[in-house]
Order: sequence, then C-alpha cells, then structure tokens
Amino acid sequence: MFTVSTHDHSSALSRAATRQAHCHSSSSILLRAAVGFTLFLVVAAPVLAETMHHITIDGDFSDWANVPSYYDPAGTNVHNGIPNTHDTDGDTPDYIPKYVNHPDVDLLEYKFTHDSSNLYAYFRAEGVIGNTISNATKQGRYYVIVTIDVDNNTNTGYGLYEGGYFPTSYGYDMNMEFEFYDGHPNKGNYLNHCITNDVQLAAAFQDQMNGIVCVRPGSYKSPGYTEWVWYDSPSGPGSGTNNLPPPDDYASIRFVRDKGPSYQGIIRIALSPDGHQAEMVAPFRGFMRDATQPHTAANPIISLGKTINISFSLEASGELAPGNDWASNTAEPIRGYYLSPPTLQIARGDSGGVLLSWDPGAVGMQLQRTFSLENLDWQEVPGSGTTNQVTWPGGASNTYFRLAQP
Repeated sequence: MFTVSTHDHSSALSRAATRQAHCHSSSSILLRAAVGFTLFLVVAAPVLAETMHHITIDGDFSDWANVPSYYDPAGTNVHNGIPNTHDTDGDTPDYIPKYVNHPDVDLLEYKFTHDSSNLYAYFRAEGVIGNTISNATKQGRYYVIVTIDVDNNTNTGYGLYEGGYFPTSYGYDMNMEFEFYDGHPNKGNYLNHCITNDVQLAAAFQDQMNGIVCVRPGSYKSPGYTEWVWYDSPSGPGSGTNNLPPPDDYASIRFVRDKGPSYQGIIRIALSPDGHQAEMVAPFRGFMRDATQPHTAANPIISLGKTINISFSLEASGELAPGNDWASNTAEPIRGYYLSPPTLQIARGDSGGVLLSWDPGAVGMQLQRTFSLENLDWQEVPGSGTTNQVTWPGGASNTYFRLAQP
C-alpha cells in the first residue's frame, strides 16, 4: 500500500508429449509536504525494484527500448553443457539433450516487464516466431512460453526437465503462453501445473471454474494440467463456457487443449513484419486467485508487491526445420523479478496546490484520499483513473493519499 500525507500550513505500481486440458486441497511511501513544500520521504521497498512499463501489443517494439535485455546463445552454441536448440526427449534432470537445427526456435533475446495489471514478455529469434506448416496432411505447432514460479518457492510447481526443457530449474507453477497451429494463431492461455494425481486434477478443474488456483507441488506430464482462456465477458458465443463467481462475475473461462479449436481471450501476441520478434501480454486477473482463501476475499495469484521467477522458451514441431525434428530452446531464467508497485510523488503545483504524480505504467489505478488515518474514509480523487498526475488544491487540513486498484 502506498500512502502519501500532505500538509501545508500556509495552503495545505515440453510439449513433445501429448498435452491434456485437465487445487483444492507493504511496501509503503510516506510523503509529507510541510511549510514551503519541503518533502520528507520514507520508503520501505526493495532496493532493486523493476520499473513499470506499459506496452502496447501492436507489433511496434519501440516501447520496449528501456526494458533491460537478456540474451541466449545463438545457433550451435552450448551453454552450461546444454545445446542451444535441442530435442525434448529427456525427462530426467541429468539428461543432456542433443542439438537440433531449428532456427525458428533459436531464442536470441528476451525481456520481461509489467504495469499495474499486466505481465509483458518480449522474444527475439533467429527464425520466424509462430512459423507453422498447413496443408492437407500436416498441421504444424509452435509455442511461445513464459513459465512462472508465482510464489518464489522451489518446493511448489515442477522442474523444467519434466517437460524436456533445458537447462532445468525448479518451482514453476503456471504458464502464460501462446500457441500457433496449422498456419494461424490458435490460442493464448493460462496453465496450472500444480497437480500430481487424478484427485488433484479433478479438483483443479472445479477450482478454475470458481476462479481459484491451488499453488502446490506439481508435475509436467502426469496426470495432466488445466489450461484455460479468460474472457472479460460472461459465457456465450465467442466467450467462455464457465461464468466465474463474484468478485470476478464479469468474466468467464473456457478450458482448452492444444491443436485447436481456436479461441482468443485476454492473452494477446503481436509479431514484427519479419516474424523475428514477438510481444505478449497476460493480464494479472487471468492467473486467478489463491485457493487457500475464501473466493470473495482471496488474494490474486499475481499482483503488485510479489516476487516471481520467469523462464522463457520457444518450441515447435519439425516440419519446417532443416532436419524435420521437434525442438525447443529454453533461456536462463529471470530470477527474483519484483512486481514493483508504482512510485507516488508530490511537488508544488499551480495556484498553491500540490501536484501528485505516479508511474505512467500505473495509469488505470485510482488515486484515493482520506483526511484522517484514524477514521479512514478513502474516496477516489475524480478523474485519477485515466491519468498519472493530479493537482490537489491546498487546504488547512492534512490529506492522505494512496494508489489502489479499482
């Protein structure tokens, strides 16, 4: 929670195996503007907080310019003993995959960022992202995958090696991913890997129909996992098949499997004209809520203030590869990514007021105010939900501000 106090006395943030679509069981900133608008700032937040960025998913990659890059070796390079693009046949942590020549999954550069309500991922490849064959006898498959350790805990989720992804790392609970199939974009979906037996699988379907996920130890292949497309509309044609309960009753989901049919929800992707770059967005809400709490009060699985670990992979069938072999390429994970809340700042405004401003990536959050911290009465500052700055008129009383999700 971010709270600002202003007081002016003068004027006062491997699919190589068949996949199935199948869990019960603050940072704060305090500002005070005293006489002459001298600012006293107390911050309790991680030293290395990631900066918010709002990304428009439109195939124009200029808004990624200030997001830090991570790089993966190209071509036939071996990194930490693992060939860059490789087979997905092994499922033990000590398996050394063989090199597969598949330029379309040769990941070269990747980036990750967030704003107040979305996760964003960027991929750059040697070949063409999403490149799949489509003819009378063959239907190609291509996957753009971001696998996430949502609780920063290696004791939950699964190890990447289980899916044939190397180099392996551990603790991955959920995915945001996009599938291309049979020559077209097929689906953008969320995925729950926190399942180890048939009872948990059945329970997971029920949980997801209620908008919740149980984060627990999981598995990649057996007995399966749940995949869903989230829609910001009730069930119906072109939408989901399962309405969610309050407070998410405006939304619906549809369980999906790989290889069609095609469904498009809130996860979206855009490619560069040459196909070498991709950008993807996955809104926080599609990851659902924590199953350990009553749904109406359950915390979101992904939200500002949390720390996550992220793995990037590209994977595709081999019809268009030189050797016709299935292959994947998994990069080194981004560890300890902090979903930093926005920074709220205050400065002298015009006509004796104060100017409150916050990160552009937090447009959509509401600035709220109360005149007392003992008798809280948070009220939205009109018009704050569509901007990142507001001028507040001076006054004789203390006024406290915070940013909140609507």
